[in-house]
Amino acid sequence: MQRPYILMALPCYNEAENLPDLLKGFESLNFRYGSVFEVKVIVIDDCSKDNTTEVLKNLNLDLDFKVVRHEVNKNLMGGINTAFNIFHENMSDPCPAVGYALMDGDNTHSPFHLIEMLPKIYQGFDVVVASRYRPGSRVCGVSWWRQILSFAVAVMFRVLRNVQGVWDYSCGYRLYSPRIVKEIKTRLPGDVVKEKSFACMVEILVKLSIVGAKCTEVPMLLRYDQKLGESKMEFRKTILGTFKQLLTLWKVRV
Repeated sequence: MQRPYILMALPCYNEAENLPDLLKGFESLNFRYGSVFEVKVIVIDDCSKDNTTEVLKNLNLDLDFKVVRHEVNKNLMGGINTAFNIFHENMSDPCPAVGYALMDGDNTHSPFHLIEMLPKIYQGFDVVVASRYRPGSRVCGVSWWRQILSFAVAVMFRVLRNVQGVWDYSCGYRLYSPRIVKEIKTRLPGDVVKEKSFACMVEILVKLSIVGAKCTEVPMLLRYDQKLGESKMEFRKTILGTFKQLLTLWKVRV
């Protein structure tokens, strides 16, 4: 009899330096908690220009993982859409997942937060966000101005379009219930998100809320200091991306 499992999708671009340690984290999680549940991983490689493909092929891990590669770069939007298509297909499997998860592929999030997130799905929640703004959360390796900006934006999100139970609208680490995946794919059988930037994380959260998702959060430890390679954070892009996320709140419809 198959153990309950979470199907985790990791959209990534040029994360060859970070993926091995992240996948080892999932291996450790399964080793310690495999009697309760396990995690199966799908790496969505968004046409990386580094040696991501070769690195993943050479990994020797006791972990059920596979790689789906985009032949052209589709941005985070494409990764999210591919993930939800895979999730929806998995629901017709004889042994479907008990939850569907997304996480950044840069090793800044801990797989072990799933231990706290999965019980929320069993309690009836549809979206569980690993949040930077819950008591017990910690952020390492992020400048003070980004933390202040992020919290200010979180407050504006709540004022402009409140998603009950959520403070962190943009974090990519989330666990979704099978029910809400089926509901959003029934409403939107094509692409579930249209925004190309990180605004797509706001977009999908609001859309799920519109179709009746019950949302909650758990505290998280964000370890940006663990990320290897060139940072993708730039002041100008961060500011522009923030305004785009705010604009997305007004446009989202299902």
